[in-house]
Amino acid sequence: MSRCILRAFLVLAFASLAGCGGMPAPSVENSAVCLAQLDAHAITYRSIDIGERDNPRCHVAAAVKVSRIEVPLNHPAAMSCLLADRLDAFERGVVQKLAMADLGHYVVRIDHLGAYSCRASSGKHDRLSEHAYGLAIDISGFRLSDGSIVSVEHDWSRPGPKRDFLTHLASAACGYFSVVLTPDSNTDHLNHMHFDIGPDRLCSV
Repeated sequence: MSRCILRAFLVLAFASLAGCGGMPAPSVENSAVCLAQLDAHAITYRSIDIGERDNPRCHVAAAVKVSRIEVPLNHPAAMSCLLADRLDAFERGVVQKLAMADLGHYVVRIDHLGAYSCRASSGKHDRLSEHAYGLAIDISGFRLSDGSIVSVEHDWSRPGPKRDFLTHLASAACGYFSVVLTPDSNTDHLNHMHFDIGPDRLCSV
């Protein structure tokens, strides 16, 4: 199968997921089951406590600090177990396939600007961000197996295969995450893509 045909097939397949309103709600029923799922996929993490004593308003159930899913993160990220599991599914199911189809190289590192953060939602000071519940992560780029970097800030608007990869990836992310925001969404996201699994639905691609 040629690279162009493979890429077209992948984009259509992932787009069909997004068209169905995203992936089903997490099936993990409790923390132990979720953590067992991370163990089964060899995700490198440690369990942590977030908010239960210091800031109950931003409590994260089954919080973990993840340093590696199938590939390492540029630095460990605190998040809910549910988000770690969803990020792993996205990386295994989408990221590597699109990287090979669009760029001809595997992703060997995922760069992010942060996941958990006890803060208000942008423009809505009376409402907490999904980051405050450990349900969101901001992806800024990727390192490839040939040593090159794909940067959301520098490559999103620059024509070429890196831009194709990022836009295809964002479209596919709508099939895994409830909300996907990109540099096209607003000026707050010029250097990253926001993915979350909160209750809202928005595919801003």
